[in-house]
Amino acid sequence: MKTNNYTKLKAIIAVMEKYGITPISKVKRSDFVEDMGFDQVYLNGLIFDVEDALHLELTEEMAHSLRSPEELIRHMIQYQN
Repeated sequence: MKTNNYTKLKAIIAVMEKYGITPISKVKRSDFVEDMGFDQVYLNGLIFDVEDALHLELTEEMAHSLRSPEELIRHMIQYQN
């Protein structure tokens, strides 16, 4: 089942808010590790939870290349099943 972009965005924002991220603010361009202080385990948890919410799975290489909330949102909205 394909999901529209608005539904995807709502799901991603809901997950990010659980991690203390407000992706609508200037935080959306902040680096997960350098600016937000996420360690790799916490970041992996965020990405896993977003994947789970959207019923999608990223490659490991793609998951490790995402550096900011904006990049994560953009990639997940453009991702096609």
